[in-house]
Amino acid sequence: MESNRFFETMAKGRMPLAFRPEHEARLERLRDRLGALDGKCVVEPGCGAGVLTVRLAEWVGADGHVWAFDSSEGMLSHARRFTEEFPQVLVEQADAETVEMEEGSWDLILCFRFYPHLKNPRPFLQKCRRALATDGQLVIANLEGSARLNEIHGRHAVMQGDIMPDAETLKRQLEADRWMVMEAIDEEDEFFLRAVLL
Repeated sequence: MESNRFFETMAKGRMPLAFRPEHEARLERLRDRLGALDGKCVVEPGCGAGVLTVRLAEWVGADGHVWAFDSSEGMLSHARRFTEEFPQVLVEQADAETVEMEEGSWDLILCFRFYPHLKNPRPFLQKCRRALATDGQLVIANLEGSARLNEIHGRHAVMQGDIMPDAETLKRQLEADRWMVMEAIDEEDEFFLRAVLL
């Protein structure tokens, strides 16, 4: 798959997908929107180089658990290095579209900078439904709005098909599949959608 080769090539850099200084305020906003995560069990599909995984490890604390996975072994080599001091983090190679997630076990499934890379989102979202605990939540988030993210992807030939739906479109799709969408924000420097089970 072309996009896999793209990420494997990117992984050869020293700090792939690293956050920039202007991202810090957006990350703090993301943390605030997620609420208290102490002791929570979190899944991070498509974790890439693990730059957010480190933050999640801090946010869930020693009593929490983060399961981060990605299909790119090159990216995971960075993620493992960045998270080696956090025993509450498990980093594994897995494809989100085929991975098995333990049913009813997860407080949060956080698709961060990942959703547009799904080739077939619906089966993945159905898998998320089964994996979430009764009061669990699905969050789809980016540090850019859908229009901005699609513009960025459009600059790379292999990413032009990786389209982020706007928040209202995604909200309607989720609601048609029996999710309750609690928030749907799509602004220039933020995409944040929170959904829970009906």
